[in-house]
Amino acid sequence: MKRNLLRVIALGLLASMLLVSCGTPADTPDDTSASADTTTAAETTTAETEIVADLPDVKYDGYNFRIFTEDDYIKFVYADEENGESVNDAVYKSNLAVKERFDIKMSIVEQSSWTKWQEIETVVLAGEDAWDISYTHDCSAGDLSLKGYLMNLHDIPYLDFEKPWWPKFTQEAMTLNGKMYLLSNYSSWYGFYATRTMFFNIEMVESNKLDNPYELVKNDKWTLDKLIEMTSSFYKDVNGDGKKDYGDIYGFAMTVPYSLLENFGHEALTKSADGKSVELTLYNDSMVTLMNKLEAWLIGGNNGTVFSNKHSGRYNEDSSNTWFSNGTVLYTYGAIGHLLQGLMETDTVYGILPMPKVTADQEEYIGACCELPGVIPVTIKNKERTGVICEAMAEAGYKNVIPQYYEYALKGRYATDPDSCLMLDILFENRYLSFSYIYRSNNMQRAIELVLQNGGNFASWYETNKPKALEVVDKINKYFLDGTVTK
Repeated sequence: MKRNLLRVIALGLLASMLLVSCGTPADTPDDTSASADTTTAAETTTAETEIVADLPDVKYDGYNFRIFTEDDYIKFVYADEENGESVNDAVYKSNLAVKERFDIKMSIVEQSSWTKWQEIETVVLAGEDAWDISYTHDCSAGDLSLKGYLMNLHDIPYLDFEKPWWPKFTQEAMTLNGKMYLLSNYSSWYGFYATRTMFFNIEMVESNKLDNPYELVKNDKWTLDKLIEMTSSFYKDVNGDGKKDYGDIYGFAMTVPYSLLENFGHEALTKSADGKSVELTLYNDSMVTLMNKLEAWLIGGNNGTVFSNKHSGRYNEDSSNTWFSNGTVLYTYGAIGHLLQGLMETDTVYGILPMPKVTADQEEYIGACCELPGVIPVTIKNKERTGVICEAMAEAGYKNVIPQYYEYALKGRYATDPDSCLMLDILFENRYLSFSYIYRSNNMQRAIELVLQNGGNFASWYETNKPKALEVVDKINKYFLDGTVTK
């Protein structure tokens, strides 16, 4: 398994917190091999903590560095003050260190909603230098880049993509023909928060004498077929109204399957061998097999599962998050940060798992994620200053914020037992970000969601949507090749 990411996210932690994060406050894990792994990680991170950004010793005389984002997403990049919450305070201290180092201020310019990317377009078309960086909707950011409104990050001085606060997997995902317009680094902790995962109800597993999911993962037997087997015929019509609804018992429930295709190892667009272009490759034998299996499982009459594609809220009677939090669902799927929100207010005993492998011979468990990418408008007046501040924010986030969220919040506060901590390590050591999703490709990367929503038949759906998808592929290739903007 890949261990480099684990070393990255362990940076800057107190040794005492590392030792107790996955046990009771006074206990350490009984497994001595786990303790040995922790010691090794701590020793390794000492050297990595000493890695510093290669930035000039410069002051900007109180310049106001303006961050444009929507209210719900401010917390991932900025904090006005300390409030006693560990991640918020880590963000605050990181921002403060950057402000003091370069003699700047920071302020938030509030986006009216997360998807109102037209506000960025309006500013750019007017030639205004209205903010220095925007953290915005991932797919909207992809659209903005294809319109020619964003800086190629390789043209920004002082952004050093060899530093560990620039994850290799996000660079690989966002780069085509040597160009990268979307910033995905550790200046924000949203990518961790939005990593997709599985949760299971521990009491349901035990009372129904099901296989221990943790052991399945450890023995590489946690597969899609095993999940289907465990959730089949699990449904109970608790309220007796003869229909699947709120309050009934389910083997598996899912509201919005974002990143599900990536978690099963499929990408709608494939980059050419020279990395200069993409082609549409979604339809193939393995994808057809996968879709047939998912259709039969989720919408083919199986009484153990429910797929509810409701977008009216993450926590309401239509949401699988609510159902799971209330203890009526055996397994659920979603963004780890979203799932945890409701669980903090219930007594449901849960465990955390990586997404199952499609087959047992799959090399790694995959932790697909979404992102709140940073974008830099082409209208900024001082690229050097922007590069310095962005690089400093990423370094500070890498050393202070990410460890707090991963080790203190996820593993210390939210993980319910040592095995859940191990599952988080497995989940996060092979994260994946999708180029196809962010650059839409006529929503081909959302094939699972859209096919299930429309009652199945992947082949028919693909043929219907293929022509428009190919138009998007052509638009992407032209822009990344020579900057041609296609209407």
